[in-house]
Amino acid sequence: MQVFWCSTFLLSAAVIKDCERTLRRFLWVGNGTSQKHSLVKWSNVCLPRQEGGLGIKSLKFCNQALLLKHIWNLLNDQSLWVQWCKLNLIRKHSFWILPSSGSLSWSWRQILLLRNSALNYLVYVCGKGDRFSLWFDPWFHGFSIYATYGHRVIYDAGLVKSKLVQAVMQIDQ
Repeated sequence: MQVFWCSTFLLSAAVIKDCERTLRRFLWVGNGTSQKHSLVKWSNVCLPRQEGGLGIKSLKFCNQALLLKHIWNLLNDQSLWVQWCKLNLIRKHSFWILPSSGSLSWSWRQILLLRNSALNYLVYVCGKGDRFSLWFDPWFHGFSIYATYGHRVIYDAGLVKSKLVQAVMQIDQ
């Protein structure tokens, strides 16, 4: 499986199963078409060499990691692709609250669906608070204030949606 396809599309379970079946057949028989019973579970083959496996990467996790890299780039990078996404797809909204339905491309929808997985690997360090949305970025114990308390908290606070974390920080204290 080429890295391009793994980094562009979230592969379905059926595609991953079929590709791994071909890899197993190749490993045990020497070609991808003949059948022979495997001697070791595929999950053991995918273990790192230090743990007794062959170090073959799991296609499912490799696919997910490559797509999570797009989320990382959206949050940290200023490449041409990121600038285009911010201008045409994200616009003036927060990436974390964009709807994952509607007239979106299939690949963009898959990236949006991986946001919850991305939160497991991200740690926000506020610093001066000049880069993070007060309401929508998950800087508050790994969650956004909006996701935790709902839209009413924005109204009750009397602050606009576009406020940054620095608006409520007191650096001296």
